[in-house]
Amino acid sequence: MTMKKNFDPQCITFSQMNMIFNARTYYRRLTTWSREYINSRYYGVNAAADLFSRLYFESLEIGNMLEIIFGREISEKYSQYLSQYAITLYNLISAQLDGDTEAVNRYVEQLYENVAQRAAFLETVNPFWDEFEYYNLLGTYTHYIIELANALAANDINRIMELYDLVKAHTNLMGDVFAQGLYDYITSGVQIDYGLENVECVTYDQINTIYEIRMFWFELVTWVRIYMLSIYLEIGDSEIILTRLRQVPVDYINVLRRILGDQISDDYIDLFNIYIDLIVAFIDAQIEGNIEEINRLTQLFYENEQERAAFLAAINPFWEERELRNRLRNLLHATIDESTTFLSGDYARNVDIFSRILAQAESMSNYLAQGLFNYINYIQEDSLDI
Repeated sequence: MTMKKNFDPQCITFSQMNMIFNARTYYRRLTTWSREYINSRYYGVNAAADLFSRLYFESLEIGNMLEIIFGREISEKYSQYLSQYAITLYNLISAQLDGDTEAVNRYVEQLYENVAQRAAFLETVNPFWDEFEYYNLLGTYTHYIIELANALAANDINRIMELYDLVKAHTNLMGDVFAQGLYDYITSGVQIDYGLENVECVTYDQINTIYEIRMFWFELVTWVRIYMLSIYLEIGDSEIILTRLRQVPVDYINVLRRILGDQISDDYIDLFNIYIDLIVAFIDAQIEGNIEEINRLTQLFYENEQERAAFLAAINPFWEERELRNRLRNLLHATIDESTTFLSGDYARNVDIFSRILAQAESMSNYLAQGLFNYINYIQEDSLDI
């Protein structure tokens, strides 16, 4: 009988936190590339082949995680199942576009067969992963992806946003179950003493707060891109999407206040509102070909970036202003390039740029998470010294 040693909810170490975050992020990235690929098929974006390659290789990433612990043979076997997921999704969309109902039903059935195969395989690999639990997790995820494809095909932006939130919550759960199983497997037979002194850790509630803050950058770049798609390719209602985009920094700042308190003033929200206004104005100027306005807005972008970096550095000693400024500058340049390639119709390069943006968002989120982890432990240690 296998005995689980669950993460101590009162003391999760930095390495455990990263394990959870990496697993959650994998499923979030997989969803992102699935959505991008589905969009490309339904709206005739010329980069469909490039996006399928991204989706295909993204789906294999979790197999690479398995190789470190379970070896190459198991990793390659699971990767075969994952590649079949991407191929079947490709075939399903093709059948939908062809109006072939019989083929659609067949490929939907194959997707769920793939779910069953993966769930059964995971249990044979790791006794801390349960086949029934994974069948439900993967099955629900597959259902959401199919529903997302239907919503994108219908250009139903309200349903798309609803599914976006459902998938976001579900991928967090999937990541937690995956990470917990890995942790149990790695530490099976090992006595974990959380009572040791000088072990830096945070509570499970705190890592969820850090994760929400961490994922802000994914949310921001995702909704900026969805807004660009609505303007350049007329996918969805741009006003509804812009309203959702404006809500992203509001949610982020409200969560940030759980850790940093009243240091997070409304001035920070104002800086993000300005940033979003600049994005909207910049896209309009690019479409109009107004070079003078583009140059003016670019300078305002730089000023806004510097103010946001200075604000964060002032409230947390574990965030450096120069580092933040460099990261924000790189993200800004990539976002401008993203808009430019949408305008020029260079979709292959646009996909490369978005991939770079996701990597930058992940790097930024890692940096902020490390700073928050250190800040929480610093505050806790400081309170004990009083």
